[in-house]
Amino acid sequence: MKKQLGFTLIELMIVVVVAALLAALAVPAYTAYIARGKIAQVTGALSEAKVRMEQSFNSVRTYATAPGGSDCNADLFAPLFSDTAFSVVVSACSDTTFTITATGLSTKGMSGYIYTINQSGDKTSTTPAATTPQNCWLQSKDHTSC
Repeated sequence: MKKQLGFTLIELMIVVVVAALLAALAVPAYTAYIARGKIAQVTGALSEAKVRMEQSFNSVRTYATAPGGSDCNADLFAPLFSDTAFSVVVSACSDTTFTITATGLSTKGMSGYIYTINQSGDKTSTTPAATTPQNCWLQSKDHTSC
């Protein structure tokens, strides 16, 4: 009787099926892990941006670039968001109010994520799973409430 060398087709197919099952479980977990990291990065940057706005307010007694104006000095914190997967806009800017909104970029896999903070520290967030704004920063795609 001749000695068998190599693998049979059945053995090879079993290995392929096991590898496919492992990949089917690992890839979604990995992408969720990456999204959580991007969310943590942008929420940290939003907190720092609020602090910088408060420091500016303490110096000139207005959030706006000029008293009575409606433009905020986004240059105070623009570098904080240069490496994030979010675009940032300052709105509702006045002498006493501001709102900073970070919107996820679809090109970086963060479509549907929106995080905001205002002068009072009120936070809201929207994720693909939580389409109605929540009064906190949701830290993952799957969370739907605070």
